[in-house]
Amino acid sequence: MHENKNIEEGLREESEVNKEDHIPILEPSIEHPPTTPNIQPPLDMEVHHHGHVHEKKKWKEYVFQFFMLFLAVFCGFLAEYQLEHKIEKERGREYVISFREDLCKDTAILRLNIENLKKISNAGDSLVKILQENRIQLPEDLRKLYDYNLTSLSGFSSANLTDRTSVQLKNSGGMRLITEKKIIEAIIDYWAGLERLAKIELTAQEMRLHAREKSYLIFDQKYYADSSINGKRMISDQAQLMTTDKLVLTEFGNRVGHLKNLFKASNTIYLNNQKAKADTLIKIINAEYHLK
Repeated sequence: MHENKNIEEGLREESEVNKEDHIPILEPSIEHPPTTPNIQPPLDMEVHHHGHVHEKKKWKEYVFQFFMLFLAVFCGFLAEYQLEHKIEKERGREYVISFREDLCKDTAILRLNIENLKKISNAGDSLVKILQENRIQLPEDLRKLYDYNLTSLSGFSSANLTDRTSVQLKNSGGMRLITEKKIIEAIIDYWAGLERLAKIELTAQEMRLHAREKSYLIFDQKYYADSSINGKRMISDQAQLMTTDKLVLTEFGNRVGHLKNLFKASNTIYLNNQKAKADTLIKIINAEYHLK
């Protein structure tokens, strides 16, 4: 009995110990799943972290947008420059072609002026010779004097060359559109020749006017027919000089002689030089632009 009592007490004590050591295992409830605690990082750390990522993203976007904008503007500028360059080059070509047309007209005008100046100079030579030989008695010589007077003093005119394109090139700044150096130099040289020719022609016109004023004391206009045949005015067989004064005739002969020498020397030389410049410039333009 005593032993049984001891055994029961031992079992009771062991049972109490097991109760204290036992940790019950709780099964998770299906209806109420466990929630994870919402652990927030410190506020300053969160702002710093997200702010750094956002700033780096915007910087790349700004660089890309700037690059694309720059590229678009640059490409537009190149396209506009190319188009403007093409337009100006075409306008320069049009100016040169137009100038070439003017030169072709000028060469024809210069050729006629050279031929006309030769006739005038020959008429002046003949007039001076008759006066120096005092051949003023025969009707035939008198008619020749009247004829040479008209030819030598009334037949001269300045070379009215074509300035259509030259005016545009000078006034509108068209010369900057011509890029071929040879053409530019030839045009400038041609213009310089025109200025020299204009000066010598102005001198010749002044001398012609002085000689013509003196002729009004010698030749009577009533002996000239109102009409002309083949561009030449007819002279009456009864033609006479208004004066036979030796001093007046000599002075008149000297003026005509001086004028015809100017025509033969300076004026004719300048006309020939200008024609040569025009011919050379036409050749240069033809070569540069492959024209015929």
